[in-house]
Amino acid sequence: MEWLQLEATIASLTFEQLARSAETWVDDLPRQRARRRVIADLEFAHGRIASRWMRWADTFGLPHPSLTADPADILDHPYCLVDDDKVGIYVAGLLPVYDAALAILAGDHTPSADYELLSAPWRRACLPSRFTPTTLYGPHTQTALASLSSVCRFPRSCLTRMVRTRRSISTKDWDSAADTVYQATLKLGFPYRGKCLYWEAVASAETAMDQSPTYPELIHALWGYAAVQAFAGQLPTESEALLAAPYRAGGRTLPPV
Repeated sequence: MEWLQLEATIASLTFEQLARSAETWVDDLPRQRARRRVIADLEFAHGRIASRWMRWADTFGLPHPSLTADPADILDHPYCLVDDDKVGIYVAGLLPVYDAALAILAGDHTPSADYELLSAPWRRACLPSRFTPTTLYGPHTQTALASLSSVCRFPRSCLTRMVRTRRSISTKDWDSAADTVYQATLKLGFPYRGKCLYWEAVASAETAMDQSPTYPELIHALWGYAAVQAFAGQLPTESEALLAAPYRAGGRTLPPV
């Protein structure tokens, strides 16, 4: 449950929270040692955690570690970025999220003192939150997530039509419509909601196709429709129509009013 709470705070993370985190960030020796101990305890899950780190690099707009890097090096990657003059202050505001993730994932494997040291900065900056796992994308969260979860029950022919329709839309037009989603979430004050929802769509598409990675066009189709649901009333009408078109082509939704 605490992991779900962490993900909810990422989707609702504000620039003000990042600034507070950056101002109080201290990467002292006790914290570094606690981090090393936790990472060692989680050695059995390095690959899975490294995959999450890659996902967050995309979500937060950070430089990506090499896909071929050792999982342990990927885990160290965000902490190395704090010395980069271009992104250092920004990364300092995000690192409490990474530390909290390590502490939460380690669970009973880590001493309580290490858990407290690594998770406290995130809890101070992000908790209590007015958002929960059921409202992390706002008041229409459940409608958006339902559109994703239902895909695993769609026939393959439906998914194929989604892919085909997405391919018929030019990259320029799709990217322009997608950008209105990111601009809307930024205007709402929650700059990471669009990307967090995108990664929800990735998981749903991979489950539906039973393969990873899967067709990017299917991911786009699922994300576009979910974004229209989640951010209803916040997007231009033409963007809503284009983003929802591939999903609707699958024939599993009511026609637009």
